[in-house]
Amino acid sequence: LFLGRAALNPEKPDIKWFPQSYFSGGSPMVSPDSKGVYFFNGLSLIYMDNEGKTEVIGSIPADYINNRYIYWVSTHLSISADGKYFLVDGCIGNDFFVATMEVATGKFKLIHEFPNVHDHALFSPVDPKQFVFPRDWRRNPATGKYEFMERRLWVMDIDKTYYKPLCPDLWESQNANTAHEWYSKDGIVCFVDYAKGVFEVNPNTREIVHVWKHDLICHAQSNGDRTKFCADASPYYWKEIPLKILYFDRTKKSQQEIVSAMPPPPIERDPYHLDPHPHFSPDEQWIIYLSTVKGNIDVAVTPVAQFE
Repeated sequence: LFLGRAALNPEKPDIKWFPQSYFSGGSPMVSPDSKGVYFFNGLSLIYMDNEGKTEVIGSIPADYINNRYIYWVSTHLSISADGKYFLVDGCIGNDFFVATMEVATGKFKLIHEFPNVHDHALFSPVDPKQFVFPRDWRRNPATGKYEFMERRLWVMDIDKTYYKPLCPDLWESQNANTAHEWYSKDGIVCFVDYAKGVFEVNPNTREIVHVWKHDLICHAQSNGDRTKFCADASPYYWKEIPLKILYFDRTKKSQQEIVSAMPPPPIERDPYHLDPHPHFSPDEQWIIYLSTVKGNIDVAVTPVAQFE
């Protein structure tokens, strides 16, 4: 897989492909000004502008890697709210790490290593030091054994003054099936529970609100002020049950179907899950998702205005 960038302006449509950003376990990102992309190539973070000019931002030091096997670097690249740091997570050898890399100098600074799986590190859009750093499960590559995550949602800061569960009363497979989290523009963490729907939690007070009650939701996202949501339900049962893309208006408390019965993809879901992953465009005028309606694996867009 590699990154593509599409401009949705109908008067000046533009699509750019960046095959150099090939990835499997980590994800690249479009730069905030849309003038290029960032991606890891081995141990180095690369910036490539829309004309193909490349620049090395920085590299993970070889003496930190210390001949350990690199499974992935950076599952979700993000930049701190003050624009000073990239947040870099990864799995090397038997350890999982999180670190910062300075935007201006490329300097790498390790924050912490963990003996259990952490990934999907994501900077807060309002607090330049805070990030959400979920636990995850895996099959141990050496033993094949299932490693459980117990609690998924954790929040931390780059100075290591706190590292805490966002929802300490939620235990996976006991009273929760938590997955797929994101920050809204005001710094609230939203997350999905497969069986219950979409929740939001204040990372400072840890107050939880059940926003959208709906089972089988897998991936979801909100607009900036969390008044509108979209989701897929559910890729895990795609072969047995046609998948739906859903839209939810929190103010009106109304739900509509964007897609009512999407056929399964023509290839297997693994190793990289080809799930719809619906989300809002940066201007919040479109909902973007993977589509298999035409028998291929395509990207589709739906205008939000039609639901208003």
